[in-house]
Amino acid sequence: MSAYTSLEALLHDAFWADEGEPVELAMLDELLRGHPGTSLEIGCGSGRLLLPLLQKGHIVEGLELSREMLDLCKKSAEALALDPILHEGDMTVFDPGKKYHSLLLPAFTFQLAPDPAAALAHFHRLLEKDGLLYLSVFIPMAELHRELPEGEWYEDHRTNLPDGRSAAVHTCHKLDRKNRVLIREHRYELLDAGGSVAAEHLSTQALRWFTPRQLRGLLEKSGFEAVHALADFDPELPVDDEAQIVTVVARAR
Repeated sequence: MSAYTSLEALLHDAFWADEGEPVELAMLDELLRGHPGTSLEIGCGSGRLLLPLLQKGHIVEGLELSREMLDLCKKSAEALALDPILHEGDMTVFDPGKKYHSLLLPAFTFQLAPDPAAALAHFHRLLEKDGLLYLSVFIPMAELHRELPEGEWYEDHRTNLPDGRSAAVHTCHKLDRKNRVLIREHRYELLDAGGSVAAEHLSTQALRWFTPRQLRGLLEKSGFEAVHALADFDPELPVDDEAQIVTVVARAR
């Protein structure tokens, strides 16, 4: 089952809208203001970050594996009178025949790479010398600490839609602790005004996680030098083993 198709694509923005303005948007804006040039957002999806960055005057192209997410991005761009350069492809093999000043992998996109070391080596080849790589990753603390039931379905999110319908996503996960892989099954539901399920979609994701030390080691082996890191999107918090979210900016040596 492919990710980000059908209801998963259609409901993506509705679920994210409940979170308010993306916390990474301000961070990406600041990064690109200090490092101008052509950037590529990897996993741009429906343009949740890409389009606001374009509105702020940055030169950012988008790469996305899901055709349906790209169609949603194009539709939103047209409504904003924007004309983004969008690419459909796999981040691990994408080759545009040029290099970028920066690569952006927000929203834990990097963790979807089946071979993180190979992906980083490929990203290095896509960057100009001294180009910057931005990525955020998370450690599944709730799953690791058994705060969420492994092997059982639980409601992950529910939201009301403007047309009176509602939507929900239920999740069932399992952990491969040895290889640090979190496998999530998602069941997306579209409910009518009476609360009955009108449509349903299933998808599966495999996400890899890393300790801060492991992530730094992967970057160094792939030719990157970490120049900035923060924990949980808070510049005041140290990046240590207690961090649940780690954001890193690294430079291609």
